[in-house]
Amino acid sequence: MSETNMKASNYDLGYRILHWLMAILILLMLLAVMGFASVTNNQEHMEMLMGHSSLGTLVGLFLILRIFKRFIKKSPIPEQDLPKLQQRVAKTVQYALYGLMVWIPVTGYLTARFHELPVMAFGRFNLSNASQTMYNPELFDALRLGHEIGTKLIMVLLVLHIGGAFYHKLVKKDQVMRSMTGSK
Repeated sequence: MSETNMKASNYDLGYRILHWLMAILILLMLLAVMGFASVTNNQEHMEMLMGHSSLGTLVGLFLILRIFKRFIKKSPIPEQDLPKLQQRVAKTVQYALYGLMVWIPVTGYLTARFHELPVMAFGRFNLSNASQTMYNPELFDALRLGHEIGTKLIMVLLVLHIGGAFYHKLVKKDQVMRSMTGSK
């Protein structure tokens, strides 16, 4: 048994807190898509960018903690009694989610750097080069496309992830979902 798979019945409290905080923040970020669609002027756009970049910054910070906990500190994770194929699919989806949770904030940050409007995280930190007139429409469009593709991919993976959790809870009636909720 590897270090990362030490016997544990549930993820520890730190994992669970990071998981659910990030789940809420990522859901809010995905809902921002609708907010951006309703923007009618630059002032509204800047306000949406501020909220979006602030939440994105929090996701990035929590992600650093989560990566540290999972891959560097190697906190124990519960072993589940699942068929090998199901274990591979679950691990593939988890690693793809981690990859996209890195890809999306990085491309978001880079998109903000080349935005024509100021992108103010928490209303205080300008992430863009707008004040330095470095707006590059081609680079901005390419980065934004990468950000949007990552967002669409994570939506698909989240449907699989959440669907898998409910499958285990409602159909298999096993301990998989409980391991992240901490319930008995």
